[in-house]
Amino acid sequence: MRNFLWVKVTNAQNEAKFIVEPTAYVVLKQNKKEMVKSLKSILKTALVVFVCMLAACSAERINITQPKDYQRFLTTVNPEFLITTSEALAWHQYKDQFGPTYSGNKSWHKFLSFTKKKFKALGVKNLTANKWTYARWHTSDWPDDSDWSLKSDGRPVKVAHYGAYSGATGPEGITAELALLNSQAEMSTYSGKLVVVPVAPHPKPPLKEDYEKWFTLNDYEFLSDAATFPHMFTKVSTINSVAYDVMWQLRQTIKINTFLAKSNAAGGIVVFNMGYDRLAGLYTFPVLKLFNNPTLYLDRNAGDQVIEDAQLGKTATLKLVAEVEPTETYQLIGYLPGKDFGTPRDEKIILITHTDGPSISQDNGAFGLLGIVSYFSHFPKSARPRTLMVFLDNRHYMPGMEQGNINQDWFTKHPEDRDSIVALIAMEHLGQVEFREVGNAFAPTGKVEPTFLWTRNNQVLIDKAIKAVKDNNWSRVMVQSVERPGIHKRSQGVWYGMGKIALEWDLPAYAAMGIQGASWSTTGRLDEFDKKQFVTQVAAMCQLTGELMLMDF
Repeated sequence: MRNFLWVKVTNAQNEAKFIVEPTAYVVLKQNKKEMVKSLKSILKTALVVFVCMLAACSAERINITQPKDYQRFLTTVNPEFLITTSEALAWHQYKDQFGPTYSGNKSWHKFLSFTKKKFKALGVKNLTANKWTYARWHTSDWPDDSDWSLKSDGRPVKVAHYGAYSGATGPEGITAELALLNSQAEMSTYSGKLVVVPVAPHPKPPLKEDYEKWFTLNDYEFLSDAATFPHMFTKVSTINSVAYDVMWQLRQTIKINTFLAKSNAAGGIVVFNMGYDRLAGLYTFPVLKLFNNPTLYLDRNAGDQVIEDAQLGKTATLKLVAEVEPTETYQLIGYLPGKDFGTPRDEKIILITHTDGPSISQDNGAFGLLGIVSYFSHFPKSARPRTLMVFLDNRHYMPGMEQGNINQDWFTKHPEDRDSIVALIAMEHLGQVEFREVGNAFAPTGKVEPTFLWTRNNQVLIDKAIKAVKDNNWSRVMVQSVERPGIHKRSQGVWYGMGKIALEWDLPAYAAMGIQGASWSTTGRLDEFDKKQFVTQVAAMCQLTGELMLMDF
């Protein structure tokens, strides 16, 4: 039986197979004349193989016309190019092993190293770490409460979590008189005391414009699954969703921390209107700076007794053992080259997110961007009209956040890098599950969390956003353009997250962000992640990235 050697030549455009007969067989079985004929045939075949291999090697360097499908798949998602739900789950399983990823901690470094290797394997070039060192505050994380505790009038109190960057005590804690916050009292009243601060309730109608903008469903350009959303500009009950309420309560820590510092309080005890299961592990946001007023968080049931003790002038002992240490962190920058990469003609789309946070999905935007890069890595360089610039920021949960660390920012150090950026894609808080609270029971609603999809005040951009939502069957999306009134002639609210720099830089942009109810907490782990929703979000954002690759700006 004759044996054949199959030579397979593959490039991004075509695939061919050739049969080459082993020369030893030819030499032994053919006469001289036949041997010469066979050798000529072999040389001819070898030449064809060589030319094909040369074409495969040169496809990235010469101007080869690409099949029409490549351009079509820029704006119509090819499922074969898209990451699978299994891949998405595997990425998140790796991340979930190590817990919260605060900028520069061990979990964060593992997360960034894993992500960096993935980007490199997909062809991302010039990966650069913009490094610096900052003072990182840390203590034990829920459920490990060994470093934080409270005794009120000699009784142990169940503590849900701590105030990040609020300060620290010694191992023995601070013992002081309790004082319940009273807005009518002089600030000096609270000096040296442990101040008990219940969060303020939601206002009653009519609601002020600022409350409506931040803490209700605003107007929009388009809603998918509109019947699943609350009414616009009305208080959203936690029986339906905790997303708006957690923002209302959590943002009060800005004023609370500032008050505790100005009043020279010994420490603070914040009583949230949440059950323990919902409040457990809640991480402070925003993080303004390092304070010196150690603070603990109590749920409403534990807080009721402490409020009563404060009204009676009882004493309490608050312990919050924490450490501040120099920690190296970095922004990660890299490029998936487009057809003009490395030339003055190169134009870039920046893919931006942050990499630090307390839960599985607070900071998984890097995986979303990895999904986009994975999709476009299937295209030859010559079929990518623009370069994708990956920009993973690290400052979201650092003291001072982005603006407080502006001098360390890559674009502060390299402002010229903005010159070739022509558009922006941002992704944060992906694959989230919606939660509600009924009494003290905290549980999923059975639906995915709604997603904001922001874009600029441009009808073409808006229409393409709506098309991408419909094309990819993206559930529970709010397409918004905050620069203009919505379809009901009312405000479209606030553009949150990293993508809002599109307004400052005046860039065409799309930014996707889960509204995030349960994922402000360290308890938000893999069981609160929806892999199908994640892949759907990635698919739609791949389509919109492709649209930005083709648009004439």
